[in-house]
Amino acid sequence: MNTPPGAASTLRLTIARAVAWALLLAGWVGLGGVALALTPSLLGVYALVALWLLALGIAATVATRDSLSARSRRVGLGSCAALTAAALVWSTRDGGLTALIVAVGGWAGLTALASGVVRSVRLSHAARPEPPIVAASLGALCAALVLADPGDARALALRLGALVLVAAIVLAMLQIGDRHGVAASRCRAGLFDCSLPAWPTGAWHDVRQWPVLFAGLAMLPMMAALPMMAAWCRAQSIAPQAMLALHFAAMFAPALLLRRAIAHWSPRVLALVCAILLAAGAAAVLWASAPFDLLGVALAHGAAWSFAWTGQLWSPERRSRQGTSPLRAAIGYAALTIVVGLAIEQRGPTGLAITQAALGLAAALAWGYGLARRDHAPAG
Repeated sequence: MNTPPGAASTLRLTIARAVAWALLLAGWVGLGGVALALTPSLLGVYALVALWLLALGIAATVATRDSLSARSRRVGLGSCAALTAAALVWSTRDGGLTALIVAVGGWAGLTALASGVVRSVRLSHAARPEPPIVAASLGALCAALVLADPGDARALALRLGALVLVAAIVLAMLQIGDRHGVAASRCRAGLFDCSLPAWPTGAWHDVRQWPVLFAGLAMLPMMAALPMMAAWCRAQSIAPQAMLALHFAAMFAPALLLRRAIAHWSPRVLALVCAILLAAGAAAVLWASAPFDLLGVALAHGAAWSFAWTGQLWSPERRSRQGTSPLRAAIGYAALTIVVGLAIEQRGPTGLAITQAALGLAAALAWGYGLARRDHAPAG
């Protein structure tokens, strides 16, 4: 029995998206896990993660262009995967930080090329495909299985190397020839912009939407801190695998289960939900005892990001303009990563608690201020 062309195209897009998301999430946490064993300070871990984010933004401005041919992407996928896998294995033996920096650049290029493959497959659709929530959840599951326990740097490097090689092979097979889709179906800036949004110009002018924007930032300190959080939880007799699985579940389960409902929420309802979850995470890190403080903030802030991300995917007024470069967003996220790294370098788990509490407090204050402005607005 032959598979209908539309179903085959949808399956190809789902696989491409899932692989790209697996690369994004596994790279974010995995590179930090390897860096934790090689760098002399926690700030060094965050500096390498910031470098990866910046390199990803630079690479994505090139790799998602329609002018890049299918053959060029295949060559790039193979080259970046081979370089990344070799550098990762070398880093945990004799290569050290030099090899890890090479792996950071290779992984950034591979992730950006994966986003380009997703774009090319997406453009082959005659109609706009569904947002990538199911595929992203599958990618998160794959990333969690590969990451497992990030405390063993050598074993982690081998698993990450295997992931990039398999991912490159799958993406090369999925890469189709040059296609031209309608303008309405084009991605704004590939995968990077979908997961870490470059918000529309003027988005911060509406204080009532600040909780949603803050929730979009919640993933940044949490993902970068996961290798350290896994180590802290191990000291509390909590398996690192459970910590990673819990955080990824908080990020994707709400979007997966409630995506249809969230698509019909008003901006006010979405902002309220994000504000409540961010405030709940802040309360957890301030008043709950270990390890429930870290578990509580992982659940609450992961869910806040999930709702904000899902609402953005279906709400054009909260999305960036088509063709927006991810480079500007990458610079901002890299800078914020360094700020979080400085806080954790100075205060350890308390530094992470302070940053997450500040995020929750800011969201609650923004919601209250926006509500006050609405209640006192002149009638007319």
